[in-house]
Parts: sequence; C-alpha cells; structure tokens
Amino acid sequence: MKPHGERDEEPFVREIRRQAERARAGQNLSFWQGLSLMGSVGWMVVLPTLLGAFLGRFIDARYGTGVFWTLSLLSLGLVFGCASVWRQVHRELES
Repeated sequence: MKPHGERDEEPFVREIRRQAERARAGQNLSFWQGLSLMGSVGWMVVLPTLLGAFLGRFIDARYGTGVFWTLSLLSLGLVFGCASVWRQVHRELES
C-alpha cells in the first residue's frame, strides 16, 4: 500500500482541483468581458420572452381571445429563455 501522499487521486479530488483551477482562471475576466457575459445571458432570457408576448398579442388580436395567448406565450418564452441560460451556464462550467 502506498503512503498517503503517493496514492492516486480519487475522482472527487481530481474534480475539486479542476474546478478550483477553473475558478482561478475565471477570476481574470476584465470588466468588459464580465459585462458582455451578463448582457448575453440577459438577451437569452429577454428575446424569447418578448417574441412570445408579441406572437401572443398578434394571435389574441386576430381571434379575439382576450389575453390568453399573450400570457401563455409570454410564460412559455420566459421558461424557454431560462432553460437556455441554464443549459449555457452548465456547458460553460463543464468545459
């Protein structure tokens, strides 16, 4: 049996080391890079939400359904945008 310092690292320890290295590298973002990242995440939520609202408004105006489609598609756009952000953040964290 190898001494404690010489044994192979367990997967958990390797993963923690990898995440720590990534965190150190991520701290080197400039102000403009951070602002750009926040802006792109914001647009990933806003665009689908607005598209859903406009499409819903168009359908409601055409068929006289009140605000049913506006609220439904606005909510669907918001959910879709949040799911896109979630997927993008996970993709960035895994790389």
